[in-house]
Amino acid sequence: MSWAGDDGPVTGYFPYDVGPPPPASGLVADRITGPLGEVRVLRPVAAAPTTAFLHGVSMDSTCWTPLVRAARAHELPWLLVDVPGFGGSDPLPGPVTLDEMADALVAVLDHLGVHDVHLVGHSMGGFLGLHLAARHLDRVRTLATLNGTYVTILELVNDPVGAAVRHPRTWATYQGVRLVAGGGQAVQTAISAGARTGLLRWGTAGLAARPSDVPDSLLQALVAGNRPQSFRYAEATGRGYDWRTTWREVGVPVLAGYGDRDRLVTGHDARALRSVLPHAHEVVLGGTAHLSPMERPAAWLAELNRHWDQA
Repeated sequence: MSWAGDDGPVTGYFPYDVGPPPPASGLVADRITGPLGEVRVLRPVAAAPTTAFLHGVSMDSTCWTPLVRAARAHELPWLLVDVPGFGGSDPLPGPVTLDEMADALVAVLDHLGVHDVHLVGHSMGGFLGLHLAARHLDRVRTLATLNGTYVTILELVNDPVGAAVRHPRTWATYQGVRLVAGGGQAVQTAISAGARTGLLRWGTAGLAARPSDVPDSLLQALVAGNRPQSFRYAEATGRGYDWRTTWREVGVPVLAGYGDRDRLVTGHDARALRSVLPHAHEVVLGGTAHLSPMERPAAWLAELNRHWDQA
């Protein structure tokens, strides 16, 4: 395990807004029809993508804009995907399986004529990335799962009472996520008001290491990205999920990233992943919580570049 910590105070915390990527990135919006409906992507206009990015719950592909801006590159060969059911992609048509979600993402690659990619997922996207890499071995060159080793959350989904006793802080944080991401119209109205007034900022405790420094653009993105029904369908994919058997099938280099202040994905999850993928390279990013790719994008970009170069 390596530790990418602070040298004293966290510098460059949440340095960029969440939103559309800069024009210089060369990424353009497109919609691709697949087995779960249309999937919205931001794709390179000038070349085939070499790297695909999957976002987390209540977000969309623009959550990767801080990483895009940190790259300071022109014509990035990156594919930023709105996961089926979220962002600008069509709502999920009904209950789905993780296999169906993975197949829908592979269909995007097929449409673009891309055989394999470096795959990067954050939170839910990291969990989905682990499954995709296990089920479609030839389509993934490397995998980076950032704050996405969802073992504790799987325990909370499958054994709510027992897991709440074992992991009370994660349970409390996840209940907040479930309330916001899966709540009804009254909840959506309340969080919209919270984003306008800034009160929602304090609801990011446990997700952000420094809630007071979370930008308004993230609060607005959380409101805009909420898809309660799709969240409930996505959560249901974890019921009965055999992560031990499935993740052992991942045969590509894996970067497992964590935030040292993350209350959703913790040391328990890191130990669990280590038990089935002992050769995964672990990095704990100091001064970050669950939103680490947005909190310290330059630090994660450096880790990702090392990961890709060593593969």
